[in-house]
Amino acid sequence: MKKTPYTYARELHTALLAAEGKKHSQIIRETLSLLSRTRKSNLRSRIVAAFTELALAAEGRRMGMVVSARPLDAGTRAHLTKSFKNVVFEERTDPSLLGGAVVEVDGSRIDGSVRTKLNLLKQAIASEN
Repeated sequence: MKKTPYTYARELHTALLAAEGKKHSQIIRETLSLLSRTRKSNLRSRIVAAFTELALAAEGRRMGMVVSARPLDAGTRAHLTKSFKNVVFEERTDPSLLGGAVVEVDGSRIDGSVRTKLNLLKQAIASEN
């Protein structure tokens, strides 16, 4: 049976939960060694992402993504935390947004970017002519 990154992440999460604190490093080393031996090292980033989701879900939290034109300031982070309870955000920057942000949580997308607003305005003006 072919293992997916999620399968590896689930097995690692289960092993870490069952192990004593001192054995965590050993389990992680063994997992990385296994990935290397089986030529699956290219899956590491996807395994880490799946593991993060599993660990957060076990704590009653979930992952989200926020993309903004510039790095977020403390006030914006606080607003996101207040607006999206139990969501841990990965932050990225994309200068092409011009301003505003795009927020994604659980497959839903809220696009508050200046670029999108300008494109919508452009389409509205074009449709009136």
